[in-house]
Amino acid sequence: MDKILIFGNGQIGNFYLNYFSAKGIPCQITSTDITDLTQIEVAVSAFQPTVVINTAAKTNLEWCAQNKLQTFKVNVLGADNVAQVCDKKAIYFVHFSSGCILESKDENDFKKEEDTPHPISYYSWTKVWAENLILFNKQPNFRCLILRPRQPVSSQINYKNMLLKLLTFTKFIDTPNSGTVIEDLMQWTSELVDKRTTGVIHVANEGWTTPYEIGLLLKKHILPDLPVNKITKEELNRLTPEKRVDTILNIDKLKSIVGPVGFYKQRLEEIIIQLGDNFKKTDPEIIKEQLEKTVVQSKTRTQVNDQWEKLLKP
Repeated sequence: MDKILIFGNGQIGNFYLNYFSAKGIPCQITSTDITDLTQIEVAVSAFQPTVVINTAAKTNLEWCAQNKLQTFKVNVLGADNVAQVCDKKAIYFVHFSSGCILESKDENDFKKEEDTPHPISYYSWTKVWAENLILFNKQPNFRCLILRPRQPVSSQINYKNMLLKLLTFTKFIDTPNSGTVIEDLMQWTSELVDKRTTGVIHVANEGWTTPYEIGLLLKKHILPDLPVNKITKEELNRLTPEKRVDTILNIDKLKSIVGPVGFYKQRLEEIIIQLGDNFKKTDPEIIKEQLEKTVVQSKTRTQVNDQWEKLLKP
């Protein structure tokens, strides 16, 4: 049986921890500073994993652009530090990258793993550099899986959840994008790890939707007074300090390994309904804490609505 060590004590890392632990797989999460190679070696030596998953990263586009050195240290050098230790100890390494390093022209422009990256933000550049550095100057038997999700969403009340961010917005673009339901990603990752898959894999659900359509679903199922105003991509670019890409990922490689995956529009609505139920069941103080963190981040990139506080009421 595998022993899994997870770097990065955030939304994705804790999803993995809970998922693998529920399956009875020995699993541990660590907040180790991945910019410190010695700390990584200590953590790995203490737990003796057969699999290491790196989810540690700086992800807020505006913060990354304003803190380039720290972002580079974590997202690029830190990721490679973990890879180096895994290479040295012959540990299977899974790295969490991003589909935002690619840009689609329209709804028919599905991007494959081997397509040339086209990053337009500093954050996405660091993801490209990390992928290249991780695979550079390693031993021939280095086993590495690089996962590229796209706009991860879940039913959890977490300020990193894109759905919570959209619940604070007022304006939405109507451009097609892939998406990754994190609950589904857990099963895909498990199968990929079991098969010791290597290389780059796009991990997204089947099909695509738009932020505007997601806004309408959030309005329908969670926040009836959510202002869902459609804007153009040009208007969005004038609003946000850091430009966003539209990306549709080709997932043929994923399906060839794990079989059929859920359709994004269907799974998205199911997840949003579950999120609505979680708002009713979760401690109001936890909801308040997560929404306030969400609002702080949203204010760095757009105009925040005045309706989100209704989610705090029983």
